[in-house]
Amino acid sequence: REEFVELVTSNQPEAPAYFGYDALLNKSERPTLEESLERELHPLRLNDVLRLQTEGAQLVDVRDPADFAGGHICGSLNIGLGGKFATWAGTMLSRERPILIIAEPGREREAAMRLGRIGFDHVTGYLNQGMASLDASPERISRTDRITASALATELASSEPPVVLDVRNEDEWKEHRIEGSVNIPVSHLRERVGELPKSRRIAVHCATGYRSSIAASLLEQEGYTRVMDLVGGIEGWKKMKPVIDEAATPASQA
Repeated sequence: REEFVELVTSNQPEAPAYFGYDALLNKSERPTLEESLERELHPLRLNDVLRLQTEGAQLVDVRDPADFAGGHICGSLNIGLGGKFATWAGTMLSRERPILIIAEPGREREAAMRLGRIGFDHVTGYLNQGMASLDASPERISRTDRITASALATELASSEPPVVLDVRNEDEWKEHRIEGSVNIPVSHLRERVGELPKSRRIAVHCATGYRSSIAASLLEQEGYTRVMDLVGGIEGWKKMKPVIDEAATPASQA
């Protein structure tokens, strides 16, 4: 029995933080999803979004990481609809603070619906016209630097190398990693962000780029201004540079 339990539970990811929250919600009476969407899906002007942000609302930008890196509202958190959106939204977003959605026009309802399905029905509205509403306010736009594997390798060989932050799970990092990288899973980054220096550049990566974009946006929220997102994640790095591969390390050297 013990061997079976160990077999089926080994290398399992952490249960998303919203699981317990949803279990409590299921015991109480709640509005239907359609009722929640009717209440939440209101277009907001840019000035209203910025005002609500200063009052404590959380901005979740649901566009793809590359689009987010190209331009976003400072302080917004990138959780793209193209990945495990519900899992990461439920893990990274507060259950107490209002949510404002920034999306490509026409995808606001999808974002609100997927949030509502995990009990996050405290959406206040969405940015009308998406990022196009900032065309007249370019000073409000922030960008995330993106770096290729070859450029990162060059910087790592310099006299002032950046910190390489791997935000995958610990088991992933142990299996194969960039030499010298620091591992802080993105689900624990907010609580452990103080372990990272603000005086050095930080190159963030995950497997392919989805989680690293979440992490880079979180670091920006925390006041880190020298953050780079590794294009293609460690999979992109492996195509060009070697990694430490523990599975290939002889037991006598492990």
